[in-house]
Amino acid sequence: MSSLREARLAALRSHPSSPLITDCTQGRVELSLATFDNWVTKTVNFLRLEADVSPGDHVTVDLQLHWMTAVWMVAVWEAGAHLSDQNSAFKVSTADDADMLVVLDPFGMATAPAGSASEWTFPADVRGMPDQLVLPPVPPGGIAGGPQADELLHLATEYAGEVGLAPGGRLLTGPPANGLTGTLATIAAALAVDAAVIYADSPGQEHPTATAQ
Repeated sequence: MSSLREARLAALRSHPSSPLITDCTQGRVELSLATFDNWVTKTVNFLRLEADVSPGDHVTVDLQLHWMTAVWMVAVWEAGAHLSDQNSAFKVSTADDADMLVVLDPFGMATAPAGSASEWTFPADVRGMPDQLVLPPVPPGGIAGGPQADELLHLATEYAGEVGLAPGGRLLTGPPANGLTGTLATIAAALAVDAAVIYADSPGQEHPTATAQ
């Protein structure tokens, strides 16, 4: 494997119905590898077709821990862009001044709020995007000013080892979902080693803990 995308697609082909994310931040909802892939594909199509995000662009994902946060992180990478804290071409946030206003919803069925100043709303403006990639895949991105695709996979694999996350295991984690460590704990480590992640419903779960399946 040379990237998290390759690792993710290998797991998807092997066991698509296996859970990838169990999100307990708004009740409890479980996303299989197949469901996660569907949301990522739709979001990549949106970024490349509607938002004109190009490979090498910087995208800010300013969201709390949620399955939608993981979707956006992975979609940014798979659109060839880089996660960035500043000077980005596109901002994803729950704030109304973002390019993409995210309405956090456990089932991905939220409608666009009335009177929003944002040009687009997630999931409303992404839910209807194609379920297959429209444009050919591009080399995946990484983190602006930090690890790129191959190094990000390496760091995620190392982090999984540090916290005891093995293939088929589960990582229990809580906020925050920002910074390199937050990115690794939120989704990258699970993708790197074909494991799953559980998002805690309590902000007290600051230190990720791994368990066997």
